Amino acid sequence: MANIMVTEACNLRCPYCFAEEFVNHSPKEMSVEDFRIALNFALSDPDDKQVGIIGGEPLLYSHIEEVLRIALDDPRANPVMIYTNAVHLERLPADILENRKFRMLVNCNSPEDMGEDAFNKMTDNLFRFQKEYNGDGRFRLSVNLYKPDFDYSYVMWFAQEMKFDVIRLSISVPQGGELGSKTPVEYFSDMKLVSMRFVCDMIRMGVITGFDCNFLPKCSLTEAEYDSVNGPKEIFYENLEKRYSNSFWERAIVCDVHNCSPVIDILPDLQAIRCFGLSEHTKQDIRDYRSIKELRKYYANNVDRPAIAISSSKECDKCLDRELGTCSCGCLLFKAPQLFANTPN
Repeated sequence: MANIMVTEACNLRCPYCFAEEFVNHSPKEMSVEDFRIALNFALSDPDDKQVGIIGGEPLLYSHIEEVLRIALDDPRANPVMIYTNAVHLERLPADILENRKFRMLVNCNSPEDMGEDAFNKMTDNLFRFQKEYNGDGRFRLSVNLYKPDFDYSYVMWFAQEMKFDVIRLSISVPQGGELGSKTPVEYFSDMKLVSMRFVCDMIRMGVITGFDCNFLPKCSLTEAEYDSVNGPKEIFYENLEKRYSNSFWERAIVCDVHNCSPVIDILPDLQAIRCFGLSEHTKQDIRDYRSIKELRKYYANNVDRPAIAISSSKECDKCLDRELGTCSCGCLLFKAPQLFANTPN
């Protein structure tokens, strides 16, 4: 899957923003013609039909309606996912909102972080999408835990009112990967309690937590802790196996996949990056590659495989999972100083 970044402008200032290097500094937009180039590149792998449209905030993009129609009309694309905070959802016409290929992943911040007015507008828009545009099953919330005392009570209210079955969770990495004196393992250990509470509270409400690329490393959980939250997995799966694939369940409730596999992001100038955390080091012009498969191979050979040999914490030095490449030791951003030490800026 590839994400196409159509604008660097955003209406919010999230304290954990993973795209902080780009957003709102001197915001750039992608031209419609370049969007067509990016879309064709993203869909050059016939086995990968999902396309993501991201920002910044994509609903601020001046051509958002036009490019959504281009993507939705392309028979190769299904679904077309927009990553949004939904504050300006009213900018999209009814026929797009009703399109069965249209999906949303809604970055759901707290009223404290996004402001009461923006939070209330997001809430109203989501209820309207659900009720007026048959939105059930076509959008999910994405929650970013970025501090050990994170108050997620607003998420519980959402889950209850909107009757969600799945919520996406990410343990945010500090901007620039700066952890002070802590190691990555220590950082994730500090985030363990709030993460486990979130997962367990969601389980009690009948909601599955599906992890993004940032999750608790296996070594941060004791066997008892793992069992305490993994137990319901079999129960959920027995009831929902027809709705969710095996690959989904590997990242559900307690993540069984501990190696990093983020998607490729295509910037407004058609430069691709391996992920936003590694954007400084991994820019490649998509016009230099025949297909997205070729670009993935480049990143595998020049980023992913070399990263296996690098430990992000001393605790990882002799870890078999790290040596086998089945655990990334946290975010690849923590390995960037060693991974790209000899790469010219």
